[in-house]
Amino acid sequence: MSAPCPPQTTSPPQTTSPPQTTTQTVAYTERLVACLQHRLELLEALHALAAAQVAAAVDNGAEATLGLLARKQVLLEELASVHSQLAPYHRDDPEQRVWQSAERRQQCQQVADRGQQLLRETLQLEQGVLEQMSSRRDAVAAQLQDGRDSLLAHTAYQADSLLSQSSLDIGDL
Repeated sequence: MSAPCPPQTTSPPQTTSPPQTTTQTVAYTERLVACLQHRLELLEALHALAAAQVAAAVDNGAEATLGLLARKQVLLEELASVHSQLAPYHRDDPEQRVWQSAERRQQCQQVADRGQQLLRETLQLEQGVLEQMSSRRDAVAAQLQDGRDSLLAHTAYQADSLLSQSSLDIGDL
């Protein structure tokens, strides 16, 4: 996995021209590329865990699912951190960014697009697992209810049988 997003820096003021804003430097867009690459790697790891979670859900592996959820939590926290580091980029005009080259800008766009695709796929996997686990939960709840109903019926029949076998002759009193 790549290093986390580097900290954002501002260019030092120059005496011959007005100070540059961070959006007008190649370093600013290189930081964007690094953050998006890190985001992509986190999303790839989350996608792999979601796929493993599907397999665990099919195999009814509750322990495996819990382990996967713990690993996903760490990645989700890191992804939230990267998302907050990307927030300034959402506010600026992409056309005003200075790029090292047109190819670098295209590469950045491809990384961003692949990240969005992985996010959509991961969310679909997660939704499928959620539906499968909810269905399994409902089936288990129905089985438990059937078991309670059977036990209740059995108890009622036993009580009825005991009542019919016992008799109290009040004529001898």
